[in-house]
Amino acid sequence: MIVNKSMFPLQTGFGVITKMQDRFADLQVQLGTGMKASTLADMGRDLPLSLSVRSRLGKIEGFTSNIATVELRLSFLDKTMSRFDSLESETRNSAVQGQYGTNNINMATVPSLSKARLDEMVTLLNSDVAGRYLFGGSNTDSAPVPDTTTLLEGQGGKAGFKAVVSERKAADAGTDGRGRLTSGQVAGTSTVTLAEDGLHPFGLKLSNISSTAPNTAVSYTSPVTSTPAAAKSLDVTFADAPNMIVADQTITMGFALPDGTETQITLRAVDTASVPPAADEFVIGTDGATTAANFKATLDAKLVEVGSKELSAASNFVASSSFFNAPGEPVLRVQGDPATATSLRVADESDTIMWYKGQSPAVAADGLGRMHISTTTDTVTLSETAPVSAKHGFQITGVLTDTTDIDTTLNAADPSSVDVKFLAPPAAGKTVTVTLTEPGGNTRELTLTAVTGKAGSGQFTIGADANETAANFSKALNIVATEAAMAAEGNPRTSVTSQVDDSTRVSYGIQANESGMLRLVRSLASMSVESFPDGDPVTEASSKARYDAMARRQQLQLSESHNSERGSIEILTMELAVGHTALKNATARHTDYKAQLDNLLSDVETVSKEDVAMEILALQTRLQASYQVTSMVSQLSLSKYM
Repeated sequence: MIVNKSMFPLQTGFGVITKMQDRFADLQVQLGTGMKASTLADMGRDLPLSLSVRSRLGKIEGFTSNIATVELRLSFLDKTMSRFDSLESETRNSAVQGQYGTNNINMATVPSLSKARLDEMVTLLNSDVAGRYLFGGSNTDSAPVPDTTTLLEGQGGKAGFKAVVSERKAADAGTDGRGRLTSGQVAGTSTVTLAEDGLHPFGLKLSNISSTAPNTAVSYTSPVTSTPAAAKSLDVTFADAPNMIVADQTITMGFALPDGTETQITLRAVDTASVPPAADEFVIGTDGATTAANFKATLDAKLVEVGSKELSAASNFVASSSFFNAPGEPVLRVQGDPATATSLRVADESDTIMWYKGQSPAVAADGLGRMHISTTTDTVTLSETAPVSAKHGFQITGVLTDTTDIDTTLNAADPSSVDVKFLAPPAAGKTVTVTLTEPGGNTRELTLTAVTGKAGSGQFTIGADANETAANFSKALNIVATEAAMAAEGNPRTSVTSQVDDSTRVSYGIQANESGMLRLVRSLASMSVESFPDGDPVTEASSKARYDAMARRQQLQLSESHNSERGSIEILTMELAVGHTALKNATARHTDYKAQLDNLLSDVETVSKEDVAMEILALQTRLQASYQVTSMVSQLSLSKYM
């Protein structure tokens, strides 16, 4: 028998020792770092799970970063909206009818306070958070509003708000200050005529007339709205003796103002003129013609007074609506010589300061996307709001019907209106389709189908005759046009969004021309360009009347009744609060999930140092034994074996 080292394979022993040494080195690293492996390649079977967990943690980190950024922006917006709410309250309470203050101090300070508040509001609207402007919708790289001076005074030859107000006041007052009304009396007659000087949006519009005198003493014709529209007029005729008007009997005329409000003039008959003459009295003459002449003189003077007070205030607020344009509306200015103007024009950046430069929809739900629906007996007319703007509102581009019972007409030369005339009630299932085009080129078809019985969405009820059918069609058209306008406008909140979870996006876009902020800007600007001097009794009385007219309109603009309207400061604050809640919920979810993933990753990638230390001791013992055995075997011989 041959005894040698081949009976004891040293190579195998050395290999085992090498593996134990490698394991010993790994264990020493694990003991020092607490990690199972120093590289991903050493993770072995745990590698896929580790990569998956780390990927998810990376997403959570990204979401958390988004949340922190959005939280900062929402915090700024929340504080700013709170300040706007305070400004609204302060402005609403600063000017109150009949409250002029000691020595009329309120009339002196309200304009300057309004300008200071306007300046603060503009500054807040133009604030940026880390280089990002938040009140311009998705346009975040530039300030959405010019500075206050530019807004009011203009710049570089471009008209500001003051110029637009001046134009509008002149257009409403007319050449003689009587609100674009003309009065006349044919010599020798007892009839006074009062008429609008044309069909246009300026000045006072005749509304109604009444009298406390009997018809035998004073007869009159009421102003009548005609179709097609025309300037209105009224006549007042005074009887001769013995049926003449007597002292203290009155004649009252109502007028519509350009801002949609109403005012009236009441003139009282007297036997002898007061000293000094009262503004609302006319002297009863010796006959009807003389009384009519006295009435006309008092009426003319009273119209001038109304023009300098109520009409002036109305002009100011109308100008603010024209200059500080709402979403989907253009900036409007007086066309031509203001005193004799008969129309408005669309302003542009070449001659007028544009107050808002942020993102804004070209079509808005308010005003049916700058369209108007009117019904005359058997005909429904859909027309674009004048002046027509290619950049704002729907344009009517087509109309079609599938029955001869309905005549549809689109004026090719002036396609700003369409007529739908019902010649007879159509059969059920027949349709009318009106095509509208948005400024961006997108088209929307408004299709209405005739049905018997109750109409549903996109339907109109067939009436007993053409007239009733037309009325039903008009109502249905109003509904689908409103829906189309709302869809075209969209939601300003979605103009800026941020992903905070796999399935959650927080929307927090704000546009400075939304209704709540727009009302506040208009009111502050309107009051800031006014002045109320009180140098003498006549001037003071006039200033107080104009101050009251301005204060009343400011109260209406900023009334809390608007709080529930879409885009109000209160609604905006609530919608931002919804975003805050979504952030908090997402943060809580991420915190909980991250803790679970961290625990799982720890189980996969880290080791127990106690277990590693015990394994090191065991391995160290095995290595020492292996070293000794290997050493003995390497020196083995027959004599040593024996």
